[in-house]
Amino acid sequence: MICKAALLTLMTAALLAPPSMAGTAVAAPGRVVAVAAAPAEPLLVEQITPEVTNEPATPITISGTVTGRPQALVEVRILYSRGQPFRLRSDMESFAAEDGALPLSWITKVPATPVDQSGKLPFQFTVTPQDLGMSRLGVYPLAIEALDATTKQRIAIERTFLPYVPKGEPVPKVKLALALPIVDRPHRADDATFMDDDLRTSVASGRLAQLLKLAQRADKNVTWFVDPALLEDARQMSAGPYTVWSDDSGERKTADAGAGQWLDGLRTALAGKHVVATPYADPDMAALVHNGLDAPAVAALQRGAAVATGLLGREIGTSTAWPAGDTIDRDAIDELATAGVTSVVLSGDALPPASPPASHDLATADPAAGAAATEAATGLDTVSGRITALLADPVLSQILSGEVSAPGSATIARQRFLAETAMLAFEQPNQTGQTGQTGQPGRPGRQLPQGQSVRHAARTVVAAPTTRLWNPDPAFLSALLQSTSSAPWLRLTSLDSVRPPRSPAPRADLVYTERDRQAELGRSYLSSVRKLGRKADAAATITKEHTQLFHDAILRLTSASWRGDTKRAGAYVLRVEAAIDDRMDDVSVIDTPRAVAGANGQVPVSVANNLDKDIVIKIRVTSDNTSRVAIDVPGGAYETDQITVLKARSQLVNVPVTVPGGGGEATIAIQLLTGEDKRYGKPVHVTVRATGYTGIALVIVGAALTIMLAAVVMRMLRRRSRKSFPFSPAQPAPQPAPQPEPGGEPELGDLPGARAVPVERGETPPA
Repeated sequence: MICKAALLTLMTAALLAPPSMAGTAVAAPGRVVAVAAAPAEPLLVEQITPEVTNEPATPITISGTVTGRPQALVEVRILYSRGQPFRLRSDMESFAAEDGALPLSWITKVPATPVDQSGKLPFQFTVTPQDLGMSRLGVYPLAIEALDATTKQRIAIERTFLPYVPKGEPVPKVKLALALPIVDRPHRADDATFMDDDLRTSVASGRLAQLLKLAQRADKNVTWFVDPALLEDARQMSAGPYTVWSDDSGERKTADAGAGQWLDGLRTALAGKHVVATPYADPDMAALVHNGLDAPAVAALQRGAAVATGLLGREIGTSTAWPAGDTIDRDAIDELATAGVTSVVLSGDALPPASPPASHDLATADPAAGAAATEAATGLDTVSGRITALLADPVLSQILSGEVSAPGSATIARQRFLAETAMLAFEQPNQTGQTGQTGQPGRPGRQLPQGQSVRHAARTVVAAPTTRLWNPDPAFLSALLQSTSSAPWLRLTSLDSVRPPRSPAPRADLVYTERDRQAELGRSYLSSVRKLGRKADAAATITKEHTQLFHDAILRLTSASWRGDTKRAGAYVLRVEAAIDDRMDDVSVIDTPRAVAGANGQVPVSVANNLDKDIVIKIRVTSDNTSRVAIDVPGGAYETDQITVLKARSQLVNVPVTVPGGGGEATIAIQLLTGEDKRYGKPVHVTVRATGYTGIALVIVGAALTIMLAAVVMRMLRRRSRKSFPFSPAQPAPQPAPQPEPGGEPELGDLPGARAVPVERGETPPA
């Protein structure tokens, strides 16, 4: 019997399989491979109107399509719970997740009908609240089921919800605060270089173009979170030619007028609406704090407010933060509060009730836990005081973030969103007021004492997409906003109007799991960002007038959009580092060999400034080999005071050194410092050729002096001895010189100054 049933099921599946599920054979060398096409949805519910009913006889139109094999007999029926609405939102969740039991009542609306030749069976039918047993306020389950008419086997089922609000009955109110992001991943590395040209397409016809359309149509009470770095990218792209880096080279692009039009359109669409700036480039704040990068976290908040204010033309603040992943821990929340943040958007799951509410039994549910589960805000203590935690409803946020491009999915998502907000209203605790009676969903109406009725305190709920790079369907969101504005229990409000209750229900501490930590930007990646940050600081502070040339680039590297995409982020890091290095290379030590002779002397150090600005530096010099060349200052490190080097000029500094040994070749390390003592680049090692020739030179000079002195002494002695020569006669009185005869040779005695020296035989005349 079991085998027969299994065989029947298989035959039914084969019979009803849609044509698109049929396999096709593709020839390949030596074999045949079956390739299955993507299966079509066997059941689509494309329309439910009206979405909310208020009269028993109002017809509800439901239409859709069943897909199957041509000529297969199919029937469509609805399943419902006669007169029994949901009691709790948790019951709705179980029903939608196919965990809960299906309603017992059913009505066949499309009897056995063959699928047409195209494999489609369109259907449309109507049903009334009275048919479904709806008689009181509540949200009711409804399921549309397609069956094989022959075997009664289920082909597919679609579960949805129907809110019913009896006409004229007072309805509890819910204030809905929507927070929607206009955020993109960074497109520039350094300020002048784009790493791709994706932004041009996105603002023209892609995701950002769709967000602009949504902002133009949205209610004025929707709160928008805008990334200032995105606005700046669009402005930079539209301001003039720009460079796109790819394959180790840059390509010049013409200015994109579309980016400027998108920015102008966004500025107009957000005028008069509630706008909050994310920190610049929407950084991963938790990861920054956990890795000791508190300064960039604070700088991103300040820079974000300044850029958004300048580009949107009105004061835009960053006092409300929306951390990545909708979660945060104590360390990060303390840093945000210290930086001036007064409220933070979190998932409701990130700050749960102190005790979980009961799942199914309303009578035994903990009122405090139930209240905490539906509170939109609560106070959160930090080291800088109490701030407000705005808690986004997890279910509503998932619906906003869900994929609705498939046929029929938008209808089901919109119906679920309305039903969830309706349950938030209908579940509200009652307060006794004046006159009348009421009943709660899922319970018989209870009669109140004469002259009393139930009054409902309005609740507030926050909804926000679960992803920053949100890619909504504008048609779906526009229809959803229109439905929420017409729902009798809903009223849109701005996020800044949400306040914690005076007596909030107790909550557990912040939930930040190991999975949340693993999702953060990695330690090694942020270590490279930290090193680049030091370089950027040096490049900014070496000029006499400090600049912010690379600070925005460093902040863009900390964007939370790089989570899970560190390969792309690594390319940005390399490009930013190359740009910083190019800038720093314009201030350099002239690296040429130096020479010093003797036991001490001076080594000249030259610094060239090729920037277009004056710089203020210090020079620190140490020896790499003190046994050959030592720096002649206490401690062995020579450091100058601040030196100003004019633009396009160089500066020479003489460094005192000594040569302790016999000299030789050695290197000295020259480190440039900013005026704030930050390292500027890497040390430059310059060769010094030292010679210990001073001692030899003294010997040579001493020997030469000795020889010269000996020569002088000898000469003096000779002169002395000449004066006392024993054969020298007394000098006669000078006689007039005789005149030579004409034509004759002069005699010795005739020559001027000539004198005869008598000598004895064998004696050598004196010199």
